Amino acid sequence: MNNKLMRVLKKLYHHSNNDYDREREVSIYKTATLTPAEQELLHASGWVPNELQYIRHDEIIDKLIKLQTNPFLSWSSVGSAFIAGVGGSYPRGISSLASYHSMIHARAHAYEEAERVLACRVCAFSHSDEGWDNLSYIRYAMHLGNNYSGSSFGAYVDMTEFVKLLEQGPIQPTEKDKQAFSDLLHSLDRAEAAEMPGKYEKRLTAEKIIKGHAGIRRGMLKALAMVGVIPNRILELAPDRWTNMESIINAEFSLDNTKGRSDMEMPWAGWQGSLGVDWSKARAIFGEWVE
Repeated sequence: MNNKLMRVLKKLYHHSNNDYDREREVSIYKTATLTPAEQELLHASGWVPNELQYIRHDEIIDKLIKLQTNPFLSWSSVGSAFIAGVGGSYPRGISSLASYHSMIHARAHAYEEAERVLACRVCAFSHSDEGWDNLSYIRYAMHLGNNYSGSSFGAYVDMTEFVKLLEQGPIQPTEKDKQAFSDLLHSLDRAEAAEMPGKYEKRLTAEKIIKGHAGIRRGMLKALAMVGVIPNRILELAPDRWTNMESIINAEFSLDNTKGRSDMEMPWAGWQGSLGVDWSKARAIFGEWVE
């Protein structure tokens, strides 16, 4: 997405620029506050300012399953976009890695509430996800580099747009993107044995390998952890299989570094320096991009 359009979207999705629809319990953003030139740019780009949709668990899973046969979606296309996200040329690619993992492993199942959280034990679809939502705002946040892949709902919002972006042409990382991605993996791999996620995040900030704020950097680490490239101490996760989200959530309760912290979550929270990087999984996903 070009910078000019992103500036328009930042104006459109400003927290003060919306009307709250009480009946549907969703915010609707006002295009009337944009200048005629900004509205024309928005229209020409094909961006839908307010894509409202009623969200249901079973329908989301069904749509993810249907996406599994889409020829544009593959580890190669998603991996390339993720590397471009890490390097900063294409922040939208960050969320796609773990969303794709969620999509390819989606299977028909009924919503069954997890023991400890109000969400589906299989796919983490939250009880609060059901109802109306504005998908346009979520996708805008993804274009900023935010990771929404933590549930089947986020994966659905992500992949349904991402496949349309790929239809316009492949997303290729730049040389700087490739170097940043390589530097990130090697930074993780050279960690001291006792280094924990919180300490590593501070080191990563100091090393200035990755652009963006701390939340974006953590989103990258969480995505790599979800597909097993970043190992954890409790569960072995992998790109070629699915682990129910309840198992991942329950594992948090056995970790000291998640207690009292809502921001530190499995599987990234379960890493420590001695685990480094699972290079075989990294090569399975990213292939030629891993050095």
